[in-house]
Amino acid sequence: MPLNADAIAALAFPPQQVRISDKDAMLFALSVGMGADPMDDDELRYVYEQDLEIFPTMPIVLGHPGPWMADASLGINRQMLVHGTQRLMLHGRLQVHQPLIARNRVLELVDKGAAGGALIVMERALHDAASGELLARIESGTFCRADGGFGGRRQLSYEFRAVPERAADGTVEVHTVPSQALLYRLNGDRNPLHASPAFAARAGFARPILHGLCTYSLAARALMKLNPGRRLRCLEARFSKPVYPGETIRVVAWTVADGVSFNARVDARNATVLDRGFAVFD
Repeated sequence: MPLNADAIAALAFPPQQVRISDKDAMLFALSVGMGADPMDDDELRYVYEQDLEIFPTMPIVLGHPGPWMADASLGINRQMLVHGTQRLMLHGRLQVHQPLIARNRVLELVDKGAAGGALIVMERALHDAASGELLARIESGTFCRADGGFGGRRQLSYEFRAVPERAADGTVEVHTVPSQALLYRLNGDRNPLHASPAFAARAGFARPILHGLCTYSLAARALMKLNPGRRLRCLEARFSKPVYPGETIRVVAWTVADGVSFNARVDARNATVLDRGFAVFD
């Protein structure tokens, strides 16, 4: 069954009520490697309940509308889905136990052709439930590798910028562990692609892969180390190749006039795993 673009575009999602417990906040931070050094005070504040802070990228796992892509009437081949793009814009600080409202909508559909697949971009806005203040906005692009050719437009409305063609200003290595995906999936994304060797093989991977959003947050960790004492306000990137749990990721950064350009590589495979990355710090 071909992708049903009209039905996808017409979807309406009910608002989601969200409240972050201290356990949720600490689990998310641990799942992206925070606290690996228990003597590091900069990381301890995200994994210890005393003066607990919420890791900046946690909004990406809050208020998801659920496994709606599994609806057979939409024509999406769920086995062939991977994360394509991600943008996070932080407008305020999230607090533990703060009541939130998440509103989701389909932002755009892009048709890369029958051989190129499709991209579905979702927007999620997180608001303070009491005041209505916008705290975060998330744009998530899902690459549907087998679902192109439905006749939609061919380009995203937003262009992710290329990194500079010069020597980098800084690099940070981030180590993952073989169980990283099994831990990260407890934040809500139970896609068997990240846990089941048999499912991963059917999708064309040698073994279960790391969630793209986990790689994204690992990159945020590295960029925060390169920008100590500054507050992350925006983070975006394209997912270009998967990471296998246990690999080492090297985040390469360039300071530019309006922020930080970056990409992320797994040198052991000569693979760029995040491309066209960009971050803004206060």
